Amino acid sequence: MLKVIAQDFIHLEHIERVMPLYKELVEKTKTEPRCISYELFIDQKDSGHFIFIEEWPDRAALDAHCETEHFKRLVPLINQYQRASGTYLLMDAFCNSNYKILDSEVEQR
Repeated sequence: MLKVIAQDFIHLEHIERVMPLYKELVEKTKTEPRCISYELFIDQKDSGHFIFIEEWPDRAALDAHCETEHFKRLVPLINQYQRASGTYLLMDAFCNSNYKILDSEVEQR
């Protein structure tokens, strides 16, 4: 299982423009056959900070999502209203992971 936390930062004056775009993105993504969960939240302290919490069975399912018509059409429309670049985290479930420290992490210590 793959969990994704993605964040968007939208200029406050453009929130009304992006809301229908986000609505369509969420609705269409939830109909994708390999989508387990796809939710969008708004930060209570910053109404221009949007947080997606997604769940996919694997990276291939996420990659397929990123290639859908609705993703490729809507994300660039939303991104034109960003006040800062979006971020994302890809996470494996702890109970299903073969945890190990990566070589790059050892070098940072």
